[in-house]
Order: sequence, then C-alpha cells, then structure tokens
Amino acid sequence: MITLIPKKLTGDITIISSKSLSHRYVLAASLAKGVSTIDNVLSSDDLVATKQAMVSLGAKIDGNKITGSKLKKVHDVIDAFESGSTLRFLIPVAMLLNEKITFVGKGLLPVRTQEIYQNMFKDNYVFNHPKDQWLPLEVQGPLQSGIYHMPGNVSSQFVTGLLYALPLVDGDSKVVITSPLESKGYVDLTLDVLKQFGIKIKYENNTFMIPGNQVYQPIKTHVEGDFSGAAFFVVAGIIGSRLELKGLRKDSLQGDRAIIDIVRQMGGVIHDTKDGYEVIPSQTKGITIDVGQIPDLGPILMVLGALSSGVTTITNASRLRIKESDRLDAMIQNLTKLGVKLEVHDDTVKIHGVPNFNQEASVSSYKDHRIAMAMAIASIRSTKPITLDDETVVSKSYPTFFNEFIRLGGEFK
Repeated sequence: MITLIPKKLTGDITIISSKSLSHRYVLAASLAKGVSTIDNVLSSDDLVATKQAMVSLGAKIDGNKITGSKLKKVHDVIDAFESGSTLRFLIPVAMLLNEKITFVGKGLLPVRTQEIYQNMFKDNYVFNHPKDQWLPLEVQGPLQSGIYHMPGNVSSQFVTGLLYALPLVDGDSKVVITSPLESKGYVDLTLDVLKQFGIKIKYENNTFMIPGNQVYQPIKTHVEGDFSGAAFFVVAGIIGSRLELKGLRKDSLQGDRAIIDIVRQMGGVIHDTKDGYEVIPSQTKGITIDVGQIPDLGPILMVLGALSSGVTTITNASRLRIKESDRLDAMIQNLTKLGVKLEVHDDTVKIHGVPNFNQEASVSSYKDHRIAMAMAIASIRSTKPITLDDETVVSKSYPTFFNEFIRLGGEFK
C-alpha cells in the first residue's frame, strides 16, 4: 500500500519494451531452427512465464540468445502465471505434441475463458479442465490441419495462438473469422513478426490461409518501445508537465499507438521527435472514444476523460471486463471515489469532466497492473493524497513504473 502525493512529472523517459512484441518474438524464436538474438525483451512477470513455458517445450534461452528446436515435452506442467497471452498463445503450440501437457495459472487467469479453444478442440483432442474454471487445463494433440472458425469479437490471443501453431502441421489450414475482427492491431503485430521469421500467411475475406510444413527461420532484432505503457506517461505529460518519451516508433504496428491520435483529437499537444514524442501540458476536451480495438488503453483514457472539459464517452468497452480485472467497473468505482460523475449503459460510459480530483480517497488496483498505473497518474491532478492498496501489481507489464514515477518527480509514502 502506498499514499500518492500530488506531484507533476517532468523530464525524459525511455519507454519500456513492448510486452506484446516481446511475447511474440520469444515464442517465434523458440520455434525457429537455430539461434535468434532478440534484444530488449521486456523483463516482467508475463515474459518470465512465456520464457519458462518455451523452455518446457524444448527451447534454450540464455539472455538475448534463444535457441529453438523441434518441440518436445521437457516438463509436464506449464505455469502461465497470470498471463493471458502466454496461456492462449501456447495452448495450440503445446497441442502440436502427441503428449499430455497441463497448463496452470493464478490470479484471475483460471476463470478467464478458453471457450473458443474448447469449442474447436473438445471433439477431436484432449481438452480437460474442472467444471467451474478453465485451469488446470490438460491438452493433447497432435494438432491437425483443417478449417477453424471463430468469431471476431473475442480476444485476438486465440487467433495468434493458431497462427503460430498451424504453419507447423502437415497440410494447409484456414482460420475463418465469422464476425468483424476486433483488436486487429494485435493480429497485425502477429503477422508481422511471423513474416520476419519466414512464415507465410495470407489474409483476405476474413480468412487466414496458412500453408503447412513451414519452418521458422532465426533472426536478429530489437524489441521496440511499448505504446501501451507509454500511454500512461502521455497522459502524465498532458495533465502535468512536459515529458519527452523516447524509444517509440512512429510507424509501429502496435494498436495502442492510437493513444497519440486520440489525445491529439482531444486537444492535447504532442510533438514528434527523432526518437519518440514530446508531450506538452494541455487542456483536453471530451470526445467519443471507441476502445473496442484498444482495450488496454481504456483505464488511462478514462482518467484523461475525467480531467477533460465536457463529457468523454467511452464506447465498446465490454472487452475491458475480461482482463486481469473487470477494468470498466474498477475504473468506475475508483473515479467515483475521486469525485467524478459517470453514467453507465451496457458497454458505454459517459464521463463528466472535472478540473481536478478533489477527494482524499483510498482506491484499489483490483490486482490489475493497468488500474494501478492509471491511479498513480491520476494523483498528478488530485488536490489531496490518494491511497493505492497494491502497487506491486505493475510487475506484470512495467516493473520499473514506480521507479520512473519517482525519478520524474512523483512522490509517495
């Protein structure tokens, strides 16, 4: 537990490496034949889970060197910790083997749905779990080529898992998306990483066409900065003092790069720099923001909306409910405690802006890293201290967040 003292952040910060890309590079390198050099992989709980999982399936990882090999069962049990990406990316990959693998996890991960995979696999493969939760999950292949259908309004993690596994099976496959594809930016990331490793997948008419018997080729690369993490410091600069964010690619395929355009649409002043962006304190105005494709930006955008003039409307927010917490409800509860009026109807929230947060309050992280970081940034524009129940949860995606927070002028006790 910490008590956040209202202070502006100012200075320069090199943004932490992308969690989404780190997962994808580690997985692809572990499937490649040979040694890949992947610099700047994120050091966080989620990436520890993915690295250990791939070692359990035969890879060797030594610092930035990842030696892939033919998949084999080294350990019977794979612990995904609290990482949805690790679990959902790895289920189809583990099912390439004709041996039983058991996935376990903690936090809310055991109750995060795997129904998409269950519907695909239950009739032809081993896919066993307790009645009241999804973990521990026992799976067994070998996964076969074929035509796989799934709706587009589910986590892109299910799509990514199949796109990694199916190129390695005998025969060609198709993944058919039966409704508009949400979180398309994350799928684009997957396709780009797979292309770098020599994997060919064609996408047209809502169908991924995946040739079989492909071979992952080792590469050398550097993981770029994380726009999901950068979003917190973008908002910190807008509501506080000037910040320069480094290590971000303006041509990035990360969907959460949308934070730059959204804040600019709200009237925020953000200048391009050689290595990222300069964020200038600005009075933003409320707009309508569709977060269907960018659910990880939801919490910090709700903070910015609360401090913008007029009304900010957040739409298509249902995906926020199925993350490490029910992020929609978590942010509604916390912002209400800080004196903000919100109106909720289904997956739409109207946020009535205030000049500052003016109530001393105890808020909860709900054991969710993005809620904790959003509340820390909210303290910048509070007139009174804010008590946060658990700051340690940021280790999931941004272990150095509070170190940077203090270095830039933040204060807590």
